[in-house]
Amino acid sequence: MPDGGSTGISADRVRYIKLGEGGSWEKECFKRGIVRMGYNTGIHFDMLTDANLSAYGKTYTDADKGKGKVTEIVNVVRIFRDDPGVILWITFSDRLLRWCFLDPASALERHSDGRGTFRRTLDGWHSRDLADQPLRMETLSGHITQLAAYRGTCCDAKDPEYVVRRINGERRTEVVEAERLTADLRRVIISMMKLLTPQDFELLVDLVFSGSGWRRQGGVGKTEKLVDMELWLPTTDEHAFVQVKSKAKQREFDEEYAEAFTEMTQFGRMFYVYHSGHITCSDDKITILDPEKFAAMVLDAGLTSWLMQRVG
Repeated sequence: MPDGGSTGISADRVRYIKLGEGGSWEKECFKRGIVRMGYNTGIHFDMLTDANLSAYGKTYTDADKGKGKVTEIVNVVRIFRDDPGVILWITFSDRLLRWCFLDPASALERHSDGRGTFRRTLDGWHSRDLADQPLRMETLSGHITQLAAYRGTCCDAKDPEYVVRRINGERRTEVVEAERLTADLRRVIISMMKLLTPQDFELLVDLVFSGSGWRRQGGVGKTEKLVDMELWLPTTDEHAFVQVKSKAKQREFDEEYAEAFTEMTQFGRMFYVYHSGHITCSDDKITILDPEKFAAMVLDAGLTSWLMQRVG
């Protein structure tokens, strides 16, 4: 794999390739660690040794493809055939960016099914960055993900530096700074939550859940000993309840709430929210929203200003 020492991978070029019509070759390519090429290269395999592929190009007539299209096809095949392992090849499958380098020692081979040719990759296809994080399409720039809709077989990526940087697990300076400031703001939000009265903290919890699609059933307040809020999620018809505590204690949680929840069959889930203390729970039907997690939810819900006004 081409690399820049401790900086990760490097590439002279980044090329998107579609692995078969409708991704029909993806499964084989990922399993075998190969990259396949069509364009009748299997039928005309003996013509692919010419440096300029002139004989191969003549198998297409202008009436079939048009002169410009024929030139494009010849260039695609030539780049694929001649890559000495310095091009980063990418594709999209199952909402993931997949990437590989060709083995510089691998030559173009005719595929056994007669439908094109292939080359072997250096160390297989990858779908995670060098920090071992999945390269999900929803986390990538539209400049790159729009390639998934490309109608042709192969093309250059418009922002190759971005692709290499994301695979290396790097972030722009602006993003790193934003992450630092966001972390600082979450810490301040936790401090402000601790200044709220129990009633105001409960109201904040209600606002966060309401903003995320949950609908409160009944009023806010301790109408029952173990239930502060009953919630309903219309999209899934899920029923849950929320217990809000200023300071959480493990023993109290285990003996009073976790144990009681097992008998409350009318609810499919329990949320336990607090701003001070620390508790743990292994029940996957009980969601613990500790100060850090809940502060992130407050920030995402746009309630920082509301919180500032309450404690100001």
